[in-house]
Amino acid sequence: MAKYKYVFFDLDGTISNSYEGIARSLDATFRHFGVEVDKSLYPGYIGPPLSDTFRLYFPAEKVNEVVGWFRDNYVEGDIYRNPVYDGIPEVMAQLKERGYVLCVATCKKQEEAEMLMRHFGIDKYLTYVSGLTYGVREQKAEILEYGMKQVGAERENSVMVGDTIYDIQGAELAGVDCILCKWGFTDERALAKKVAATADKPTDLLLILK
Repeated sequence: MAKYKYVFFDLDGTISNSYEGIARSLDATFRHFGVEVDKSLYPGYIGPPLSDTFRLYFPAEKVNEVVGWFRDNYVEGDIYRNPVYDGIPEVMAQLKERGYVLCVATCKKQEEAEMLMRHFGIDKYLTYVSGLTYGVREQKAEILEYGMKQVGAERENSVMVGDTIYDIQGAELAGVDCILCKWGFTDERALAKKVAATADKPTDLLLILK
């Protein structure tokens, strides 16, 4: 797949396993607001914007307050319960050596995503991090398209690398191909979609992106 030059990585479930930290903060948030939620549903809430998730349980006028409470709790410590998947730093290093321009496109808040890239020590491989900005860019396609604009990427030479249906749909709306990563929070909805390629483990990306 040498036609690509720009590679946009999702964060949660693609670069790192954020389940523990997000689940802990979801628990705390729902408990704080007195809502009981089936924890088996949590994996499906990793990927889309938080506001989309909380609209399932709270009236529209309450959602911003709930999102704010979650964010405050999350950044106090749970955000770091988020180990990088084995092989990701090495794969990024090799892809950069091959001449690919590596970026992140995530529905995590912009400053949180940038902070995590520095914390993980992989910011040195990245040209740009495109994250969520409330009221400006909230959906995956918007975030991906903004990142593409910042680095001068075209649809034809860009590819999204992600683990969920939201990554696939965001790539479709932005007009770019998607590589599905099966080591994250992939479910049957994602597996049923047509993608450019599927990677079972991070090192498979080195075979796909030659």
